[in-house]
Formats: sequence, structure tokens, C-alpha cells
Amino acid sequence: MPRAAAAFVLVFVLSLFSGVASAQAIAARAGTTGFGGDLSFPVTDRFGLRANLFGGSISHATTESGVHYDSRMRFETAMGLLDFFPAGGRFRLSAGVAYNNNRLDLRARAASSSGTIDINDTTYNISDIGPVTGELRFNKANPYFGVGWGNGSRNLGVGLFFSSDLGIMIVNPRVRLNANCPSTFSSAQCAQLDNNLREEEQQFKDDWGYHSWYPVLSFGIGYRW
Repeated sequence: MPRAAAAFVLVFVLSLFSGVASAQAIAARAGTTGFGGDLSFPVTDRFGLRANLFGGSISHATTESGVHYDSRMRFETAMGLLDFFPAGGRFRLSAGVAYNNNRLDLRARAASSSGTIDINDTTYNISDIGPVTGELRFNKANPYFGVGWGNGSRNLGVGLFFSSDLGIMIVNPRVRLNANCPSTFSSAQCAQLDNNLREEEQQFKDDWGYHSWYPVLSFGIGYRW
């Protein structure tokens, strides 16, 4: 996790609320933003603050629009959140800002033993245009909205607790695919390859469902003191 991400959350919480709240709970978490943990800061019986950090990576194979990819999702997320407990219990409504440096690294491979790859319904020899690589990225700063269950009112007792969150980050995803144009291609063929890559980018983005939001689902276990 970049130091800037950690500093972002700590400054967000501590500089704005120094003297108002002290850390009261810590939790380990895992979900669609990676693996990490958070600190909870109670303010009143109905409001609290949280700061969390997530990292890690997951590798897997995927197929989109007929293209086979070896992919690696790299998680780098930090959040500063305001929690509202409408009933003064553990159920919460949350809003805040996320530092989102998540990215998906892609490397395409041939679809069969023929060594070919279809890009926007055009067949190429991967030995000619490869390696075909790509990357999915997001805006760094994203609003977050969600609901959850976990550490709540500052009047709750000491001990272990389970925590969960379901929400979305409002994002602006960008997909970029890259390939080599061989010397045997004409200028028109190179232009067509580039156009096919741009069309494939949009198809990839649509197939993955990344339009304007990133799903956040996480679970954890923590301790309250």
C-alpha cells in the first residue's frame, strides 16, 4: 500500500477530529477491495468514523469477447468513512472518500494451438502482434456509499464483533490494450489493428460491467475495547 494512501486516511481522520474521538475498535477485513483492516473512532451514539487500508493481489484466467487473458488484480485501496447508526446499534449507513489504486493487469494468449487471437472479430497470429497486454485502472479519488453491520454505538460493550459492508465506489474506469504492429503490415493494416484494439477495450469494459461504479463487499472480525 503506498504511503500516500495511508497518510491520506490518517490525516483525514486525525486532523479533522483530533481531540473528539479516539480509536475504539480494530478489525481485519477481506473482500472486493483486497485484504486489510480498519480502525473505528466513535464520535456520538449515532455517528462514528472509520479509516481502512486494503492491499494484496489475486491471479486468475478469464475470457472476454473470445479473448483469453491471464489476469492479475492488484488491490491498493484506502478509505475515510463517516458511519451513521440510525438505531444506535450496529447497523450503519456509510459515506466517504476512497483512494482507489486498484488495477487489473492483462496478458492475452492464443485461443488454440493455431496460435491465433481474435480481436474485434479479426483473426491475428499472436506471434506477429504479441505480446498483447492490457490494463484496467480507475480514478484515484472516488466517493463511497454503502450500508453495513459492525462496531456501532460507543455504549456497546468490550469484545469481539463481526463486521460487513456492502456498497459502491463511484469510479471512472479506463481500459487500455496494447499490441505490436509488425513491419509486414501496411499502414492501413496497422490502423485497423489499432481500431480493433479500441473496440475490444470497450467490449471488455462492457462485459466486466465497469461503467461508473465498483462493487464493495467485505467481511471482517474485530475487537472493541
